[in-house]
Amino acid sequence: MLSILKSSVILALIISGMLAILIPAAHASSDLVTVTATNVGEKTLLQITNSASNTSDITSFTLQIKNGDFKSFTLGNGWIGKKTSPTTIAFSTSIPINPGNSITFTISTDQQTPDLVWTASNANNNQLGTGEIGAPEQQNQQQNQQQNQQNNQQQNQQTNQQSTNPGILGMSNFRIIPSTPAPGFDIRIIGQSFASSTPLDLYLGNQKLYSFSSNSNGNFVVTTTVPQNQQPGSVDFVIKDQANNQKTFTTTIVQAPPSHITGQQAIPLTVNVNPILHPGDTGAINGTSNPGSTVTISISDSTGTSITTFTATADKNGNYSVLQTIPIDRPFGKYTVISSDGKHQVTKDYTVTTIHQISISTPQQKYEPGQTIEINGTAISNQPIAVIITDPTGIQVYAKDVNVTSDGKISLTYETSGTAIIGTYIITASQGTDSVPLYVGVGADPVARLTATLDKLNYQVSDKPVLNISAPPASTLNLVIVDPSNQEKFSDTIEVGTNGIATYSFNLTSYTPGIYSAVLTRGNDKVAESFAVGLQTGCGQISLRTVKDTYFPGDNILLFGNANADCILQIALTDPTGQETKSEQTFVDKSGIFSAFDFRIPDDGSPGTWEIDATSGIDHKSLPINVRSQSLMTVQLDKNPPNYSADSIVQISGSGVGQSVGVIIKILGAGNSTLDTLQIQSTNRGDYSTEWIVPKTASPGIYTVQVKTTVGIVTTPITIQ
Repeated sequence: MLSILKSSVILALIISGMLAILIPAAHASSDLVTVTATNVGEKTLLQITNSASNTSDITSFTLQIKNGDFKSFTLGNGWIGKKTSPTTIAFSTSIPINPGNSITFTISTDQQTPDLVWTASNANNNQLGTGEIGAPEQQNQQQNQQQNQQNNQQQNQQTNQQSTNPGILGMSNFRIIPSTPAPGFDIRIIGQSFASSTPLDLYLGNQKLYSFSSNSNGNFVVTTTVPQNQQPGSVDFVIKDQANNQKTFTTTIVQAPPSHITGQQAIPLTVNVNPILHPGDTGAINGTSNPGSTVTISISDSTGTSITTFTATADKNGNYSVLQTIPIDRPFGKYTVISSDGKHQVTKDYTVTTIHQISISTPQQKYEPGQTIEINGTAISNQPIAVIITDPTGIQVYAKDVNVTSDGKISLTYETSGTAIIGTYIITASQGTDSVPLYVGVGADPVARLTATLDKLNYQVSDKPVLNISAPPASTLNLVIVDPSNQEKFSDTIEVGTNGIATYSFNLTSYTPGIYSAVLTRGNDKVAESFAVGLQTGCGQISLRTVKDTYFPGDNILLFGNANADCILQIALTDPTGQETKSEQTFVDKSGIFSAFDFRIPDDGSPGTWEIDATSGIDHKSLPINVRSQSLMTVQLDKNPPNYSADSIVQISGSGVGQSVGVIIKILGAGNSTLDTLQIQSTNRGDYSTEWIVPKTASPGIYTVQVKTTVGIVTTPITIQ
């Protein structure tokens, strides 16, 4: 991904005609570890290379900035990082850098050329190397070294009466793949930090094999063949420039595998990969080749840019296999696996796509108040899907369970009110544990908002939770995991792709049982998702309550209760026939309180007695609720009998008045004289609610509350004392 990012940045600058000046790469090394840095604006690309002669893997890397601060960082496959102080970041990985391999990080600081001190260590915390990049004294040393090289070069020019620029620098290095080749097989030569666009020659001992040139960045990747008559044993591969400077790579030529010998049946080179992969997946790349042969496997993106390279050795039956883990932040799209045995090359494509099974869309992104929004999509066939629409204030204005057809299609409409709130509405479609958001503007263009959901509620320590995120495209998010004692457990940064969607997974191996929160922030935007680790069933005595006893089709149910702390409950809603309409898990927090806000009576719900059941192991509690028909207009007050005093608040509510229509409420006195008038809007389910403050000047007596809509008129008495 870092290669993609770097290419994208440079391409964007070229297109705009404002290509930034690249600051020459800084370099620091030890005998075992080499670190190079390239600075572009406020970003620094660090390449950490583990020497082929090293006997240890690099599993941790510490970076400290002098006289500056870190802003953010983007890591390679399998690496995580955490700021241990404002000036220090500690990186670690479960996929170490093996000898002869390298990885690239991108960091952002408050300096154009930061002064960095680094330390690389193995799994036993033994230091493999340390160095400093960007220090003034180091730059001076490099300048002095370059000056000395120039002086020597001038002397050579005078002696030889010719002009020859050095192509090999003190920081230049190269390696070959495979590291122990066989006669007659191709090898790849990978070089870094050579002079820009300079001619070079490759020798095997004293025999010249190949001539080529480095690219504009001083790097190269070329392919040539080990001579068929080369004898096995220790050899030196040497790269020379025109000034006769040289770099050497010492290795061993091994005996060619038996199948490569004339007269033996060769096994064709093949490669296989799963055609569909998702961020976070680990998939096998396998195939066949000649027994004992080394296969080089490269992964390239849709632009042809190489992302990573693996090597594998075919077994005695000619089979080889490697595993690749798709990073959580890997962009969606097509990728190509390129497999080479030195003689032949085969390719296979695969696609990285979203893990969601649901897809929804609307014909347009912006609607005017009063227009109808048409929603279409796909999901798992023959399973219901819940669609919820929330307005810009976060209030739910629509909810419906939709049946998915046998061919996996979804279709429904939502008519916006003529007085709808202007702004961005979120359409959320959920099926099982999968959930996707869609943003639609009413009266204004939609603006992407930060949302997040977890794939489960309760996890075991061996699980890896998956956080599904929707945010503004190409944004950077801060993630903090908060433990049951409200202390920070873990933190990281998340890069959102250009499609505005990201998934993030993390380990729970050190988590103790309890309730945690995943908190995501971006500027002033903040969302928090709670999850449980290691909670068990068996909550003891359970109590249930709702905010009202009578509901109408389309009504939401707000459910609260108490039970033993830190346990898991299963809550279900069943209709009068005993058919379960919804079931979901929730947890009891450390105070012994639980709640659920996602239950509702379906729009076509039958009148009668419904039940809410809460179950945890052998513990169970049932609560009946009454569902009435929506056919009649109703009005009710919050007191029974309805006796109120001057300056008190009266809560007026009802249903059956029509969906999203104007509601006129009058307080009538003797002779139908009007004491006060209220005008409100009903919901899309036909219910309404408001408050009226009894005037201090109201005379004691019996009054009438009159509710009038296009459906009809309904009244109820009220007494003012």
